[in-house]
Amino acid sequence: MDLLNSFIVGFGAYLSGSMILAVTLSIASYFVIPKLLGGHPKNWKNAPPGPAGWPILGSLPHLSHRLHEDFFHLALIYGPLFSLNMGIKPAIVVSSPEMAALFLKEKEGMFSSRTITEAILVVTYDAHSIIFSPYGPRWKALRKILITELLSPKAFEQFEPLRTKQVHGLLKYLYLISKSNTQVNIAESAFTALANLVSNILCSKSLFDNSKPEGKKMKEMFWEMIKVLGTPNFADLIPIVKPFDPQGFKRKVRNIFDQLDAFYEKLIEERLAERKGQLETTANNEKMDMLDVLLSYRSNDKENGLDRFSRFIIKGMLSEMFIAGTETTSSTVEWGMTEILRKPRIHKKLLLELDQVVGKNRFVVESDLPNLPYLQATVKEVFRLHPGVPLILPRRANEACEVAGYHIPKHCIVYVNIWGMARDPKEWENPLEFKPERFIGSSVDVKGQDFNLLPFGTGRRSCVGWPLAHRMVHYYLAAFLHAFEWDSPPEILNDMNERVGLTLQKDKSLLSIPKPRLPASVYEL
Repeated sequence: MDLLNSFIVGFGAYLSGSMILAVTLSIASYFVIPKLLGGHPKNWKNAPPGPAGWPILGSLPHLSHRLHEDFFHLALIYGPLFSLNMGIKPAIVVSSPEMAALFLKEKEGMFSSRTITEAILVVTYDAHSIIFSPYGPRWKALRKILITELLSPKAFEQFEPLRTKQVHGLLKYLYLISKSNTQVNIAESAFTALANLVSNILCSKSLFDNSKPEGKKMKEMFWEMIKVLGTPNFADLIPIVKPFDPQGFKRKVRNIFDQLDAFYEKLIEERLAERKGQLETTANNEKMDMLDVLLSYRSNDKENGLDRFSRFIIKGMLSEMFIAGTETTSSTVEWGMTEILRKPRIHKKLLLELDQVVGKNRFVVESDLPNLPYLQATVKEVFRLHPGVPLILPRRANEACEVAGYHIPKHCIVYVNIWGMARDPKEWENPLEFKPERFIGSSVDVKGQDFNLLPFGTGRRSCVGWPLAHRMVHYYLAAFLHAFEWDSPPEILNDMNERVGLTLQKDKSLLSIPKPRLPASVYEL
């Protein structure tokens, strides 16, 4: 019921007497009509099994803000594919690798669209971004640019010095902090370094400098936007209340968005002014950042209806990459450090491997990572138990269709509960145990081909930035563990409660005092 509390409080202030009467009669009918009919009807004709909800509210009164947990428990009752109504919107929940393969691989074309919330529409400029664009010419053009300019083997190699600079710069900063025996917020440290990495890839600037007021303000704005995006908005599920904005949700989003929009506009205008004064840059084949690439886009495919990108598309891409490229990775690093520091046996094995491969006279570099098999297995285990987005990003049925013998209505929301699958004893032995050894000698990977491990999704709508996120989780964990011992308060280290937002974060942030493991000369180079 706690999912409904904020809605009820806000909505009560806006309801007219006639609306209260209508809602009351609708809810009362929930108890009267089933008795006349001899039981509760299905959610829709030939729907998968599932809890039949209330009129208007659907199953919302029975759900909390921890949907991944609620869906996990409902799957134990109704099976790996069940139905429910989220407000007035039909939804299905997929809870097994077999069902996930059916919806995301065999029937992928039918479920290639996203479910888009009101907040996402605002932040991505009416879905002008790669994650939320409808499948079509715009999405294909954006995906091609990202893969070619950012994630191709050549581009990935070109950005390696930048990644190394950010990681090693953070280690040197932590070394200075260690001299004062001060606690470090690991997730916040990783977030800031990742945000600066992303901002350098996008616009060749470090925009999140904690030593400058504007850098702190930038970080605060993005943290606030991430918090708001992770808050359920009932107007998305019960459209009749949209004009009333009962939770004040749209006002909150707009307030933060207006500040970010002004920031994106400033970035674009500054770059356009620079380009006017430096027309020879492209001719000299100098490396362009992503903002240059987006501003320079010209389509040679006349049939795709997209000659060049509008400013909405460019700002939508900037917004999406800043948010998606930071929060999920930093929270995964925090969970990884927490699990490792709680398990002395695993921690010791990782340090032994790191010292054998890297030694103690330099920092970890990316070329070390392929030679660290126990670290790789540990990261897979982190992704298994702590996926950044526990329900992936909800898909939507493009058309009404039949799947597994059931009717799926048009625009039905499709949730895939990868968090729940990681806790299914049918799929994993001792699923709640953090055990990297389960991946030693295993071919199971996170690339989207193994449907029991899908932290980045799968298929055409998988996370296009997964190679960067995958690399950085390995890099940060290796660098943190190799360069420092960490002293954490037991009450924080052993608190494994989750805070639900845009991602699954650790409820009590991991605070730890870094203590250097390497000679001082390594940090002072």
